[in-house]
Amino acid sequence: MTWEELITLLGCLSLDFIEIIFPPLQMPIAGDLLDLVGLIFCFTFFRWYGIISLLEIIPGLDILPIYTISWLTWYIFKRRRELTRVQDSLEKWK
Repeated sequence: MTWEELITLLGCLSLDFIEIIFPPLQMPIAGDLLDLVGLIFCFTFFRWYGIISLLEIIPGLDILPIYTISWLTWYIFKRRRELTRVQDSLEKWK
């Protein structure tokens, strides 16, 4: 795991943890500001995989760790892409 992956995971975990533990952030104005920060974070680091974090806007889904799920999706696809890149380069050596 690289530092970039670890830092983004910690960012996502902290956003989900703050949202669940601190009840005033589930109120409309404060919660929406945290959701906006989380959306910007996800779209900045995860590019189009950040679309998953749009589920955070839907009322009632705040209890799910949406940001961590978006990180996990990004991580899985990133590793899969790197694996195919390595396999392609090994095929060229044959």
